[in-house]
Amino acid sequence: MKIRKPLRGRIEFAEYKDTGVPHYKGFPMIEALPEILDAIEATKKIKVLKNFNPKELQLSSSKRKHCVEQLANYVIPLNKHLEVEQKLSIFIRQGYLSRNITNNDHVRRMRYAMMSFKKPETAELEKQAYKVPLPTSSGLGIIGISGAGKSTGIARILDIYPQIIIHEQHKERQLVWLKIDCPVTGTIKQLCLSFINEIGELMGEIDYKEYTDYKTDELIQVMSSLALEHHLGVLVIDEIQYLHELKSGGATIMLNFFNTLINTIGVPIVLIGTPKARHLFTKEFRNIKRITAQGSIEWDRLLVTDNDWKTLLTYIWKHQWTLKKAELTAKIEEALYYESQGIPDLVVKIFKESQKRVIGGGELITAAVIHSVAQEQFRLLQPPLRALRSGSEKEMQKYLDIFMSYDPATFITAEEKRVYEEASGINLEEVLYEQEQEAQLHEIIHWLMEADFSAEAARSAADGTKVDDLNQWKRAAYQAALVYKHEENVPASNKITNVPAKDSKEKQSKNKHQYQHKSNGVLAVIASKEKEKNATFYELIKRSGYVQDVRSRLGL
Repeated sequence: MKIRKPLRGRIEFAEYKDTGVPHYKGFPMIEALPEILDAIEATKKIKVLKNFNPKELQLSSSKRKHCVEQLANYVIPLNKHLEVEQKLSIFIRQGYLSRNITNNDHVRRMRYAMMSFKKPETAELEKQAYKVPLPTSSGLGIIGISGAGKSTGIARILDIYPQIIIHEQHKERQLVWLKIDCPVTGTIKQLCLSFINEIGELMGEIDYKEYTDYKTDELIQVMSSLALEHHLGVLVIDEIQYLHELKSGGATIMLNFFNTLINTIGVPIVLIGTPKARHLFTKEFRNIKRITAQGSIEWDRLLVTDNDWKTLLTYIWKHQWTLKKAELTAKIEEALYYESQGIPDLVVKIFKESQKRVIGGGELITAAVIHSVAQEQFRLLQPPLRALRSGSEKEMQKYLDIFMSYDPATFITAEEKRVYEEASGINLEEVLYEQEQEAQLHEIIHWLMEADFSAEAARSAADGTKVDDLNQWKRAAYQAALVYKHEENVPASNKITNVPAKDSKEKQSKNKHQYQHKSNGVLAVIASKEKEKNATFYELIKRSGYVQDVRSRLGL
């Protein structure tokens, strides 16, 4: 098994202190953690940024180019970093509330967890009879584009905490956090083996090679046992876009895996991935109530109007090893955004290479230099960047690592959904679901057209083969399109006119007609929520007249 470079933390001996939160008192594994931080303290902990040393300007041009590379290691805390730090701080501590090593709670939880695998009915009876503490863990999903800094940011946030705390008084070792990458093979089995390997490396006394022949269900039991034995505080799984449902044995095994970690063992988990992993969150993971207990985080590229964009530029602009200091003019800022499209990693790389280009020459960064460097040295990135600049969803869908599609549901609160349903009698979740289905339909149609099928063949194939799983839908639509393409070349008298379909054409047409009437106006209001974030969804609906007579307005 190929193991990628693991993330390692420090080891400390437990020093117990008052957390300032009354219900954490008497929980050694919480009291041994670092103090709870406010935003300013968290910023200082996350930041990796040296003060600029003007003496380095006296170095030769070749040595100054080496100094520029310091920028690659800097971490500038942005709002997403602070949001993740706060959530992680809460659910690490919450997860330990059901695992107190000073009483029998932890022993009872261990017994219950292990019994759940072998005799689930007995486990449930014992849970009620012996009052086994309910799990207090939850999960956090982070979806972000490549280059946004999510993995580096998580590493800095985890570094706030020691990885291992030794409790001499209680003769226990506490594994506060563990970070593993989802294997490129995309299987739950390899993920479990990676976990076991890491536990072995950190805590000793176990060799993952002994478990390579185990079945996935057996590995999950081993993993659960180790997590409980070593008091794991949080498990971070990165690169989950590699997690493949078919290779893992299907959605059931995936659901059981995450349910076991959170609900049975009581270990909080953080799942990190690119937008390619969105289907996991919207399908498999939405069935795990605790996975979204802390919400999910969308880590997108920066907008030119964001405070974080200004913060990033302000910090890096102080670090110029050129003999002439360039001012951060509107023209330069515009050039940087145009060439990076707000992707933080790319901003820093362009800034670094622009400095290297002028050091030993003109010694001054200009907008022209930025454009030249970006177009020449980052030529391979131009197609996806052009797609982002175009604003065309069809083009951006080709590059799901850097494209975060707008999801209206993220702007609507549960309260707003309730108010709307009471006022109109319509379940907004159903409307949003239908919008998602329509978006997937268009995605498949565009995909087939790019594969040289006619627009008519693409639409007919996509319309007639719908299933819940997007990948299966694509495969079925492709096969149907091949049939349709063949039919186009057959004389009319011999044509097979029916494409496999769940519903009749008449029924599909009726459903589509109903959907269009129901969704067009509502979705316009939903879209306006992004621009009017201070207004509640109910206010927007009322302003648009839907509260007064919403059924007739939506054609129901």
